[in-house]
Amino acid sequence: MISFFTHSGGAGIIRGEQVAKKLGAKLNPTSGYENDICIYVKCAPPTNHSKNCYVDVVEDSEGLRWARNHPEVKLIASSYTIYAYLDANFPNEIVLIPQHHCNFERAVRTRKEVKVAGIIGNKASFQYPLGELEAKLNLIGIELKTLIKKRFDSREEVVNFYKQIDIQLVWRPGSDGVLRNPLKLINAMSFGIPTVAYPEEDFVYELDGYFIDEKSIEEMLMGIEYLKSSTECYEDYTIRGIQKVEEYHIDNISKLYLKL
Repeated sequence: MISFFTHSGGAGIIRGEQVAKKLGAKLNPTSGYENDICIYVKCAPPTNHSKNCYVDVVEDSEGLRWARNHPEVKLIASSYTIYAYLDANFPNEIVLIPQHHCNFERAVRTRKEVKVAGIIGNKASFQYPLGELEAKLNLIGIELKTLIKKRFDSREEVVNFYKQIDIQLVWRPGSDGVLRNPLKLINAMSFGIPTVAYPEEDFVYELDGYFIDEKSIEEMLMGIEYLKSSTECYEDYTIRGIQKVEEYHIDNISKLYLKL
C-alpha cells in the first residue's frame, strides 16, 4: 500500500491527492501506515518514518532541505533537471516520476482562427507588465486572457481556462532554474495549444523543439504572429504536442508509483 502525505498547495493536490485517488492509495493517514510506501510531497517526514520512505522534491522545499541530512531516504524528482541536480548533489537513491498534466479527459482545443493568448499561474508566471503586453498584443490582433491566482479552486478551473485560449505565454527569466518542472508546457500541449516562452532550463532540457522559445518580448511577439499567420506551423505544434504528452497523462504517470 502507498500512503501520500501533503501540506496545502498545488503540489499536494496534483502529486498527492490526485495520484492517491487514481491509485486508491491513502492520503494523509494518521495511523496504519508504518509498513506502507510513504511519499512526502515537498514536506519532511517525521523522525520515526517508515523504512520505505520517499520525499517528492517537486521544487525547492522543506522536504528537499531535510533530505540533505538524511541520505537513507529516497527522493522523487518531477523533472529531468531536478533529477540531474539531485544526482549531482545528493547521495540518496533517486527516482524520476514526471508531473502529470491536468487534462484527464484528453480534451482538444479546436478553433477557426488564432486570436487569444493566455497566461495562467501565480503573479510570477509572467515577469513583464501585463498592461504593456496587452497593448502590444492588441496591435497584432491578439486578445490577452489571464488567470492569475495564488491557488486554483480545482483542476476543472485550469481545464476551463485552457479551453479558452489559442496560445500560452510564459515569461519568467527572473526565476529560471533547474528545480522546476515543465508542467505549464505539458498542460497546454495536452490541449493542442502551442506555447511561446522564455527558454527556461527545464523547458529546454525536457521539451526542446516542442515550444517556441524567445529571449525578448519583441521576439515573443514575432513568435505569436508566426503562429497566428501560419496554419501549418500551428498544426505542427498542436499534433506533435498532443502525441508527446500522452506519456504525461495520469493514466501513465500513476503506473510509475506502482514500481516503487
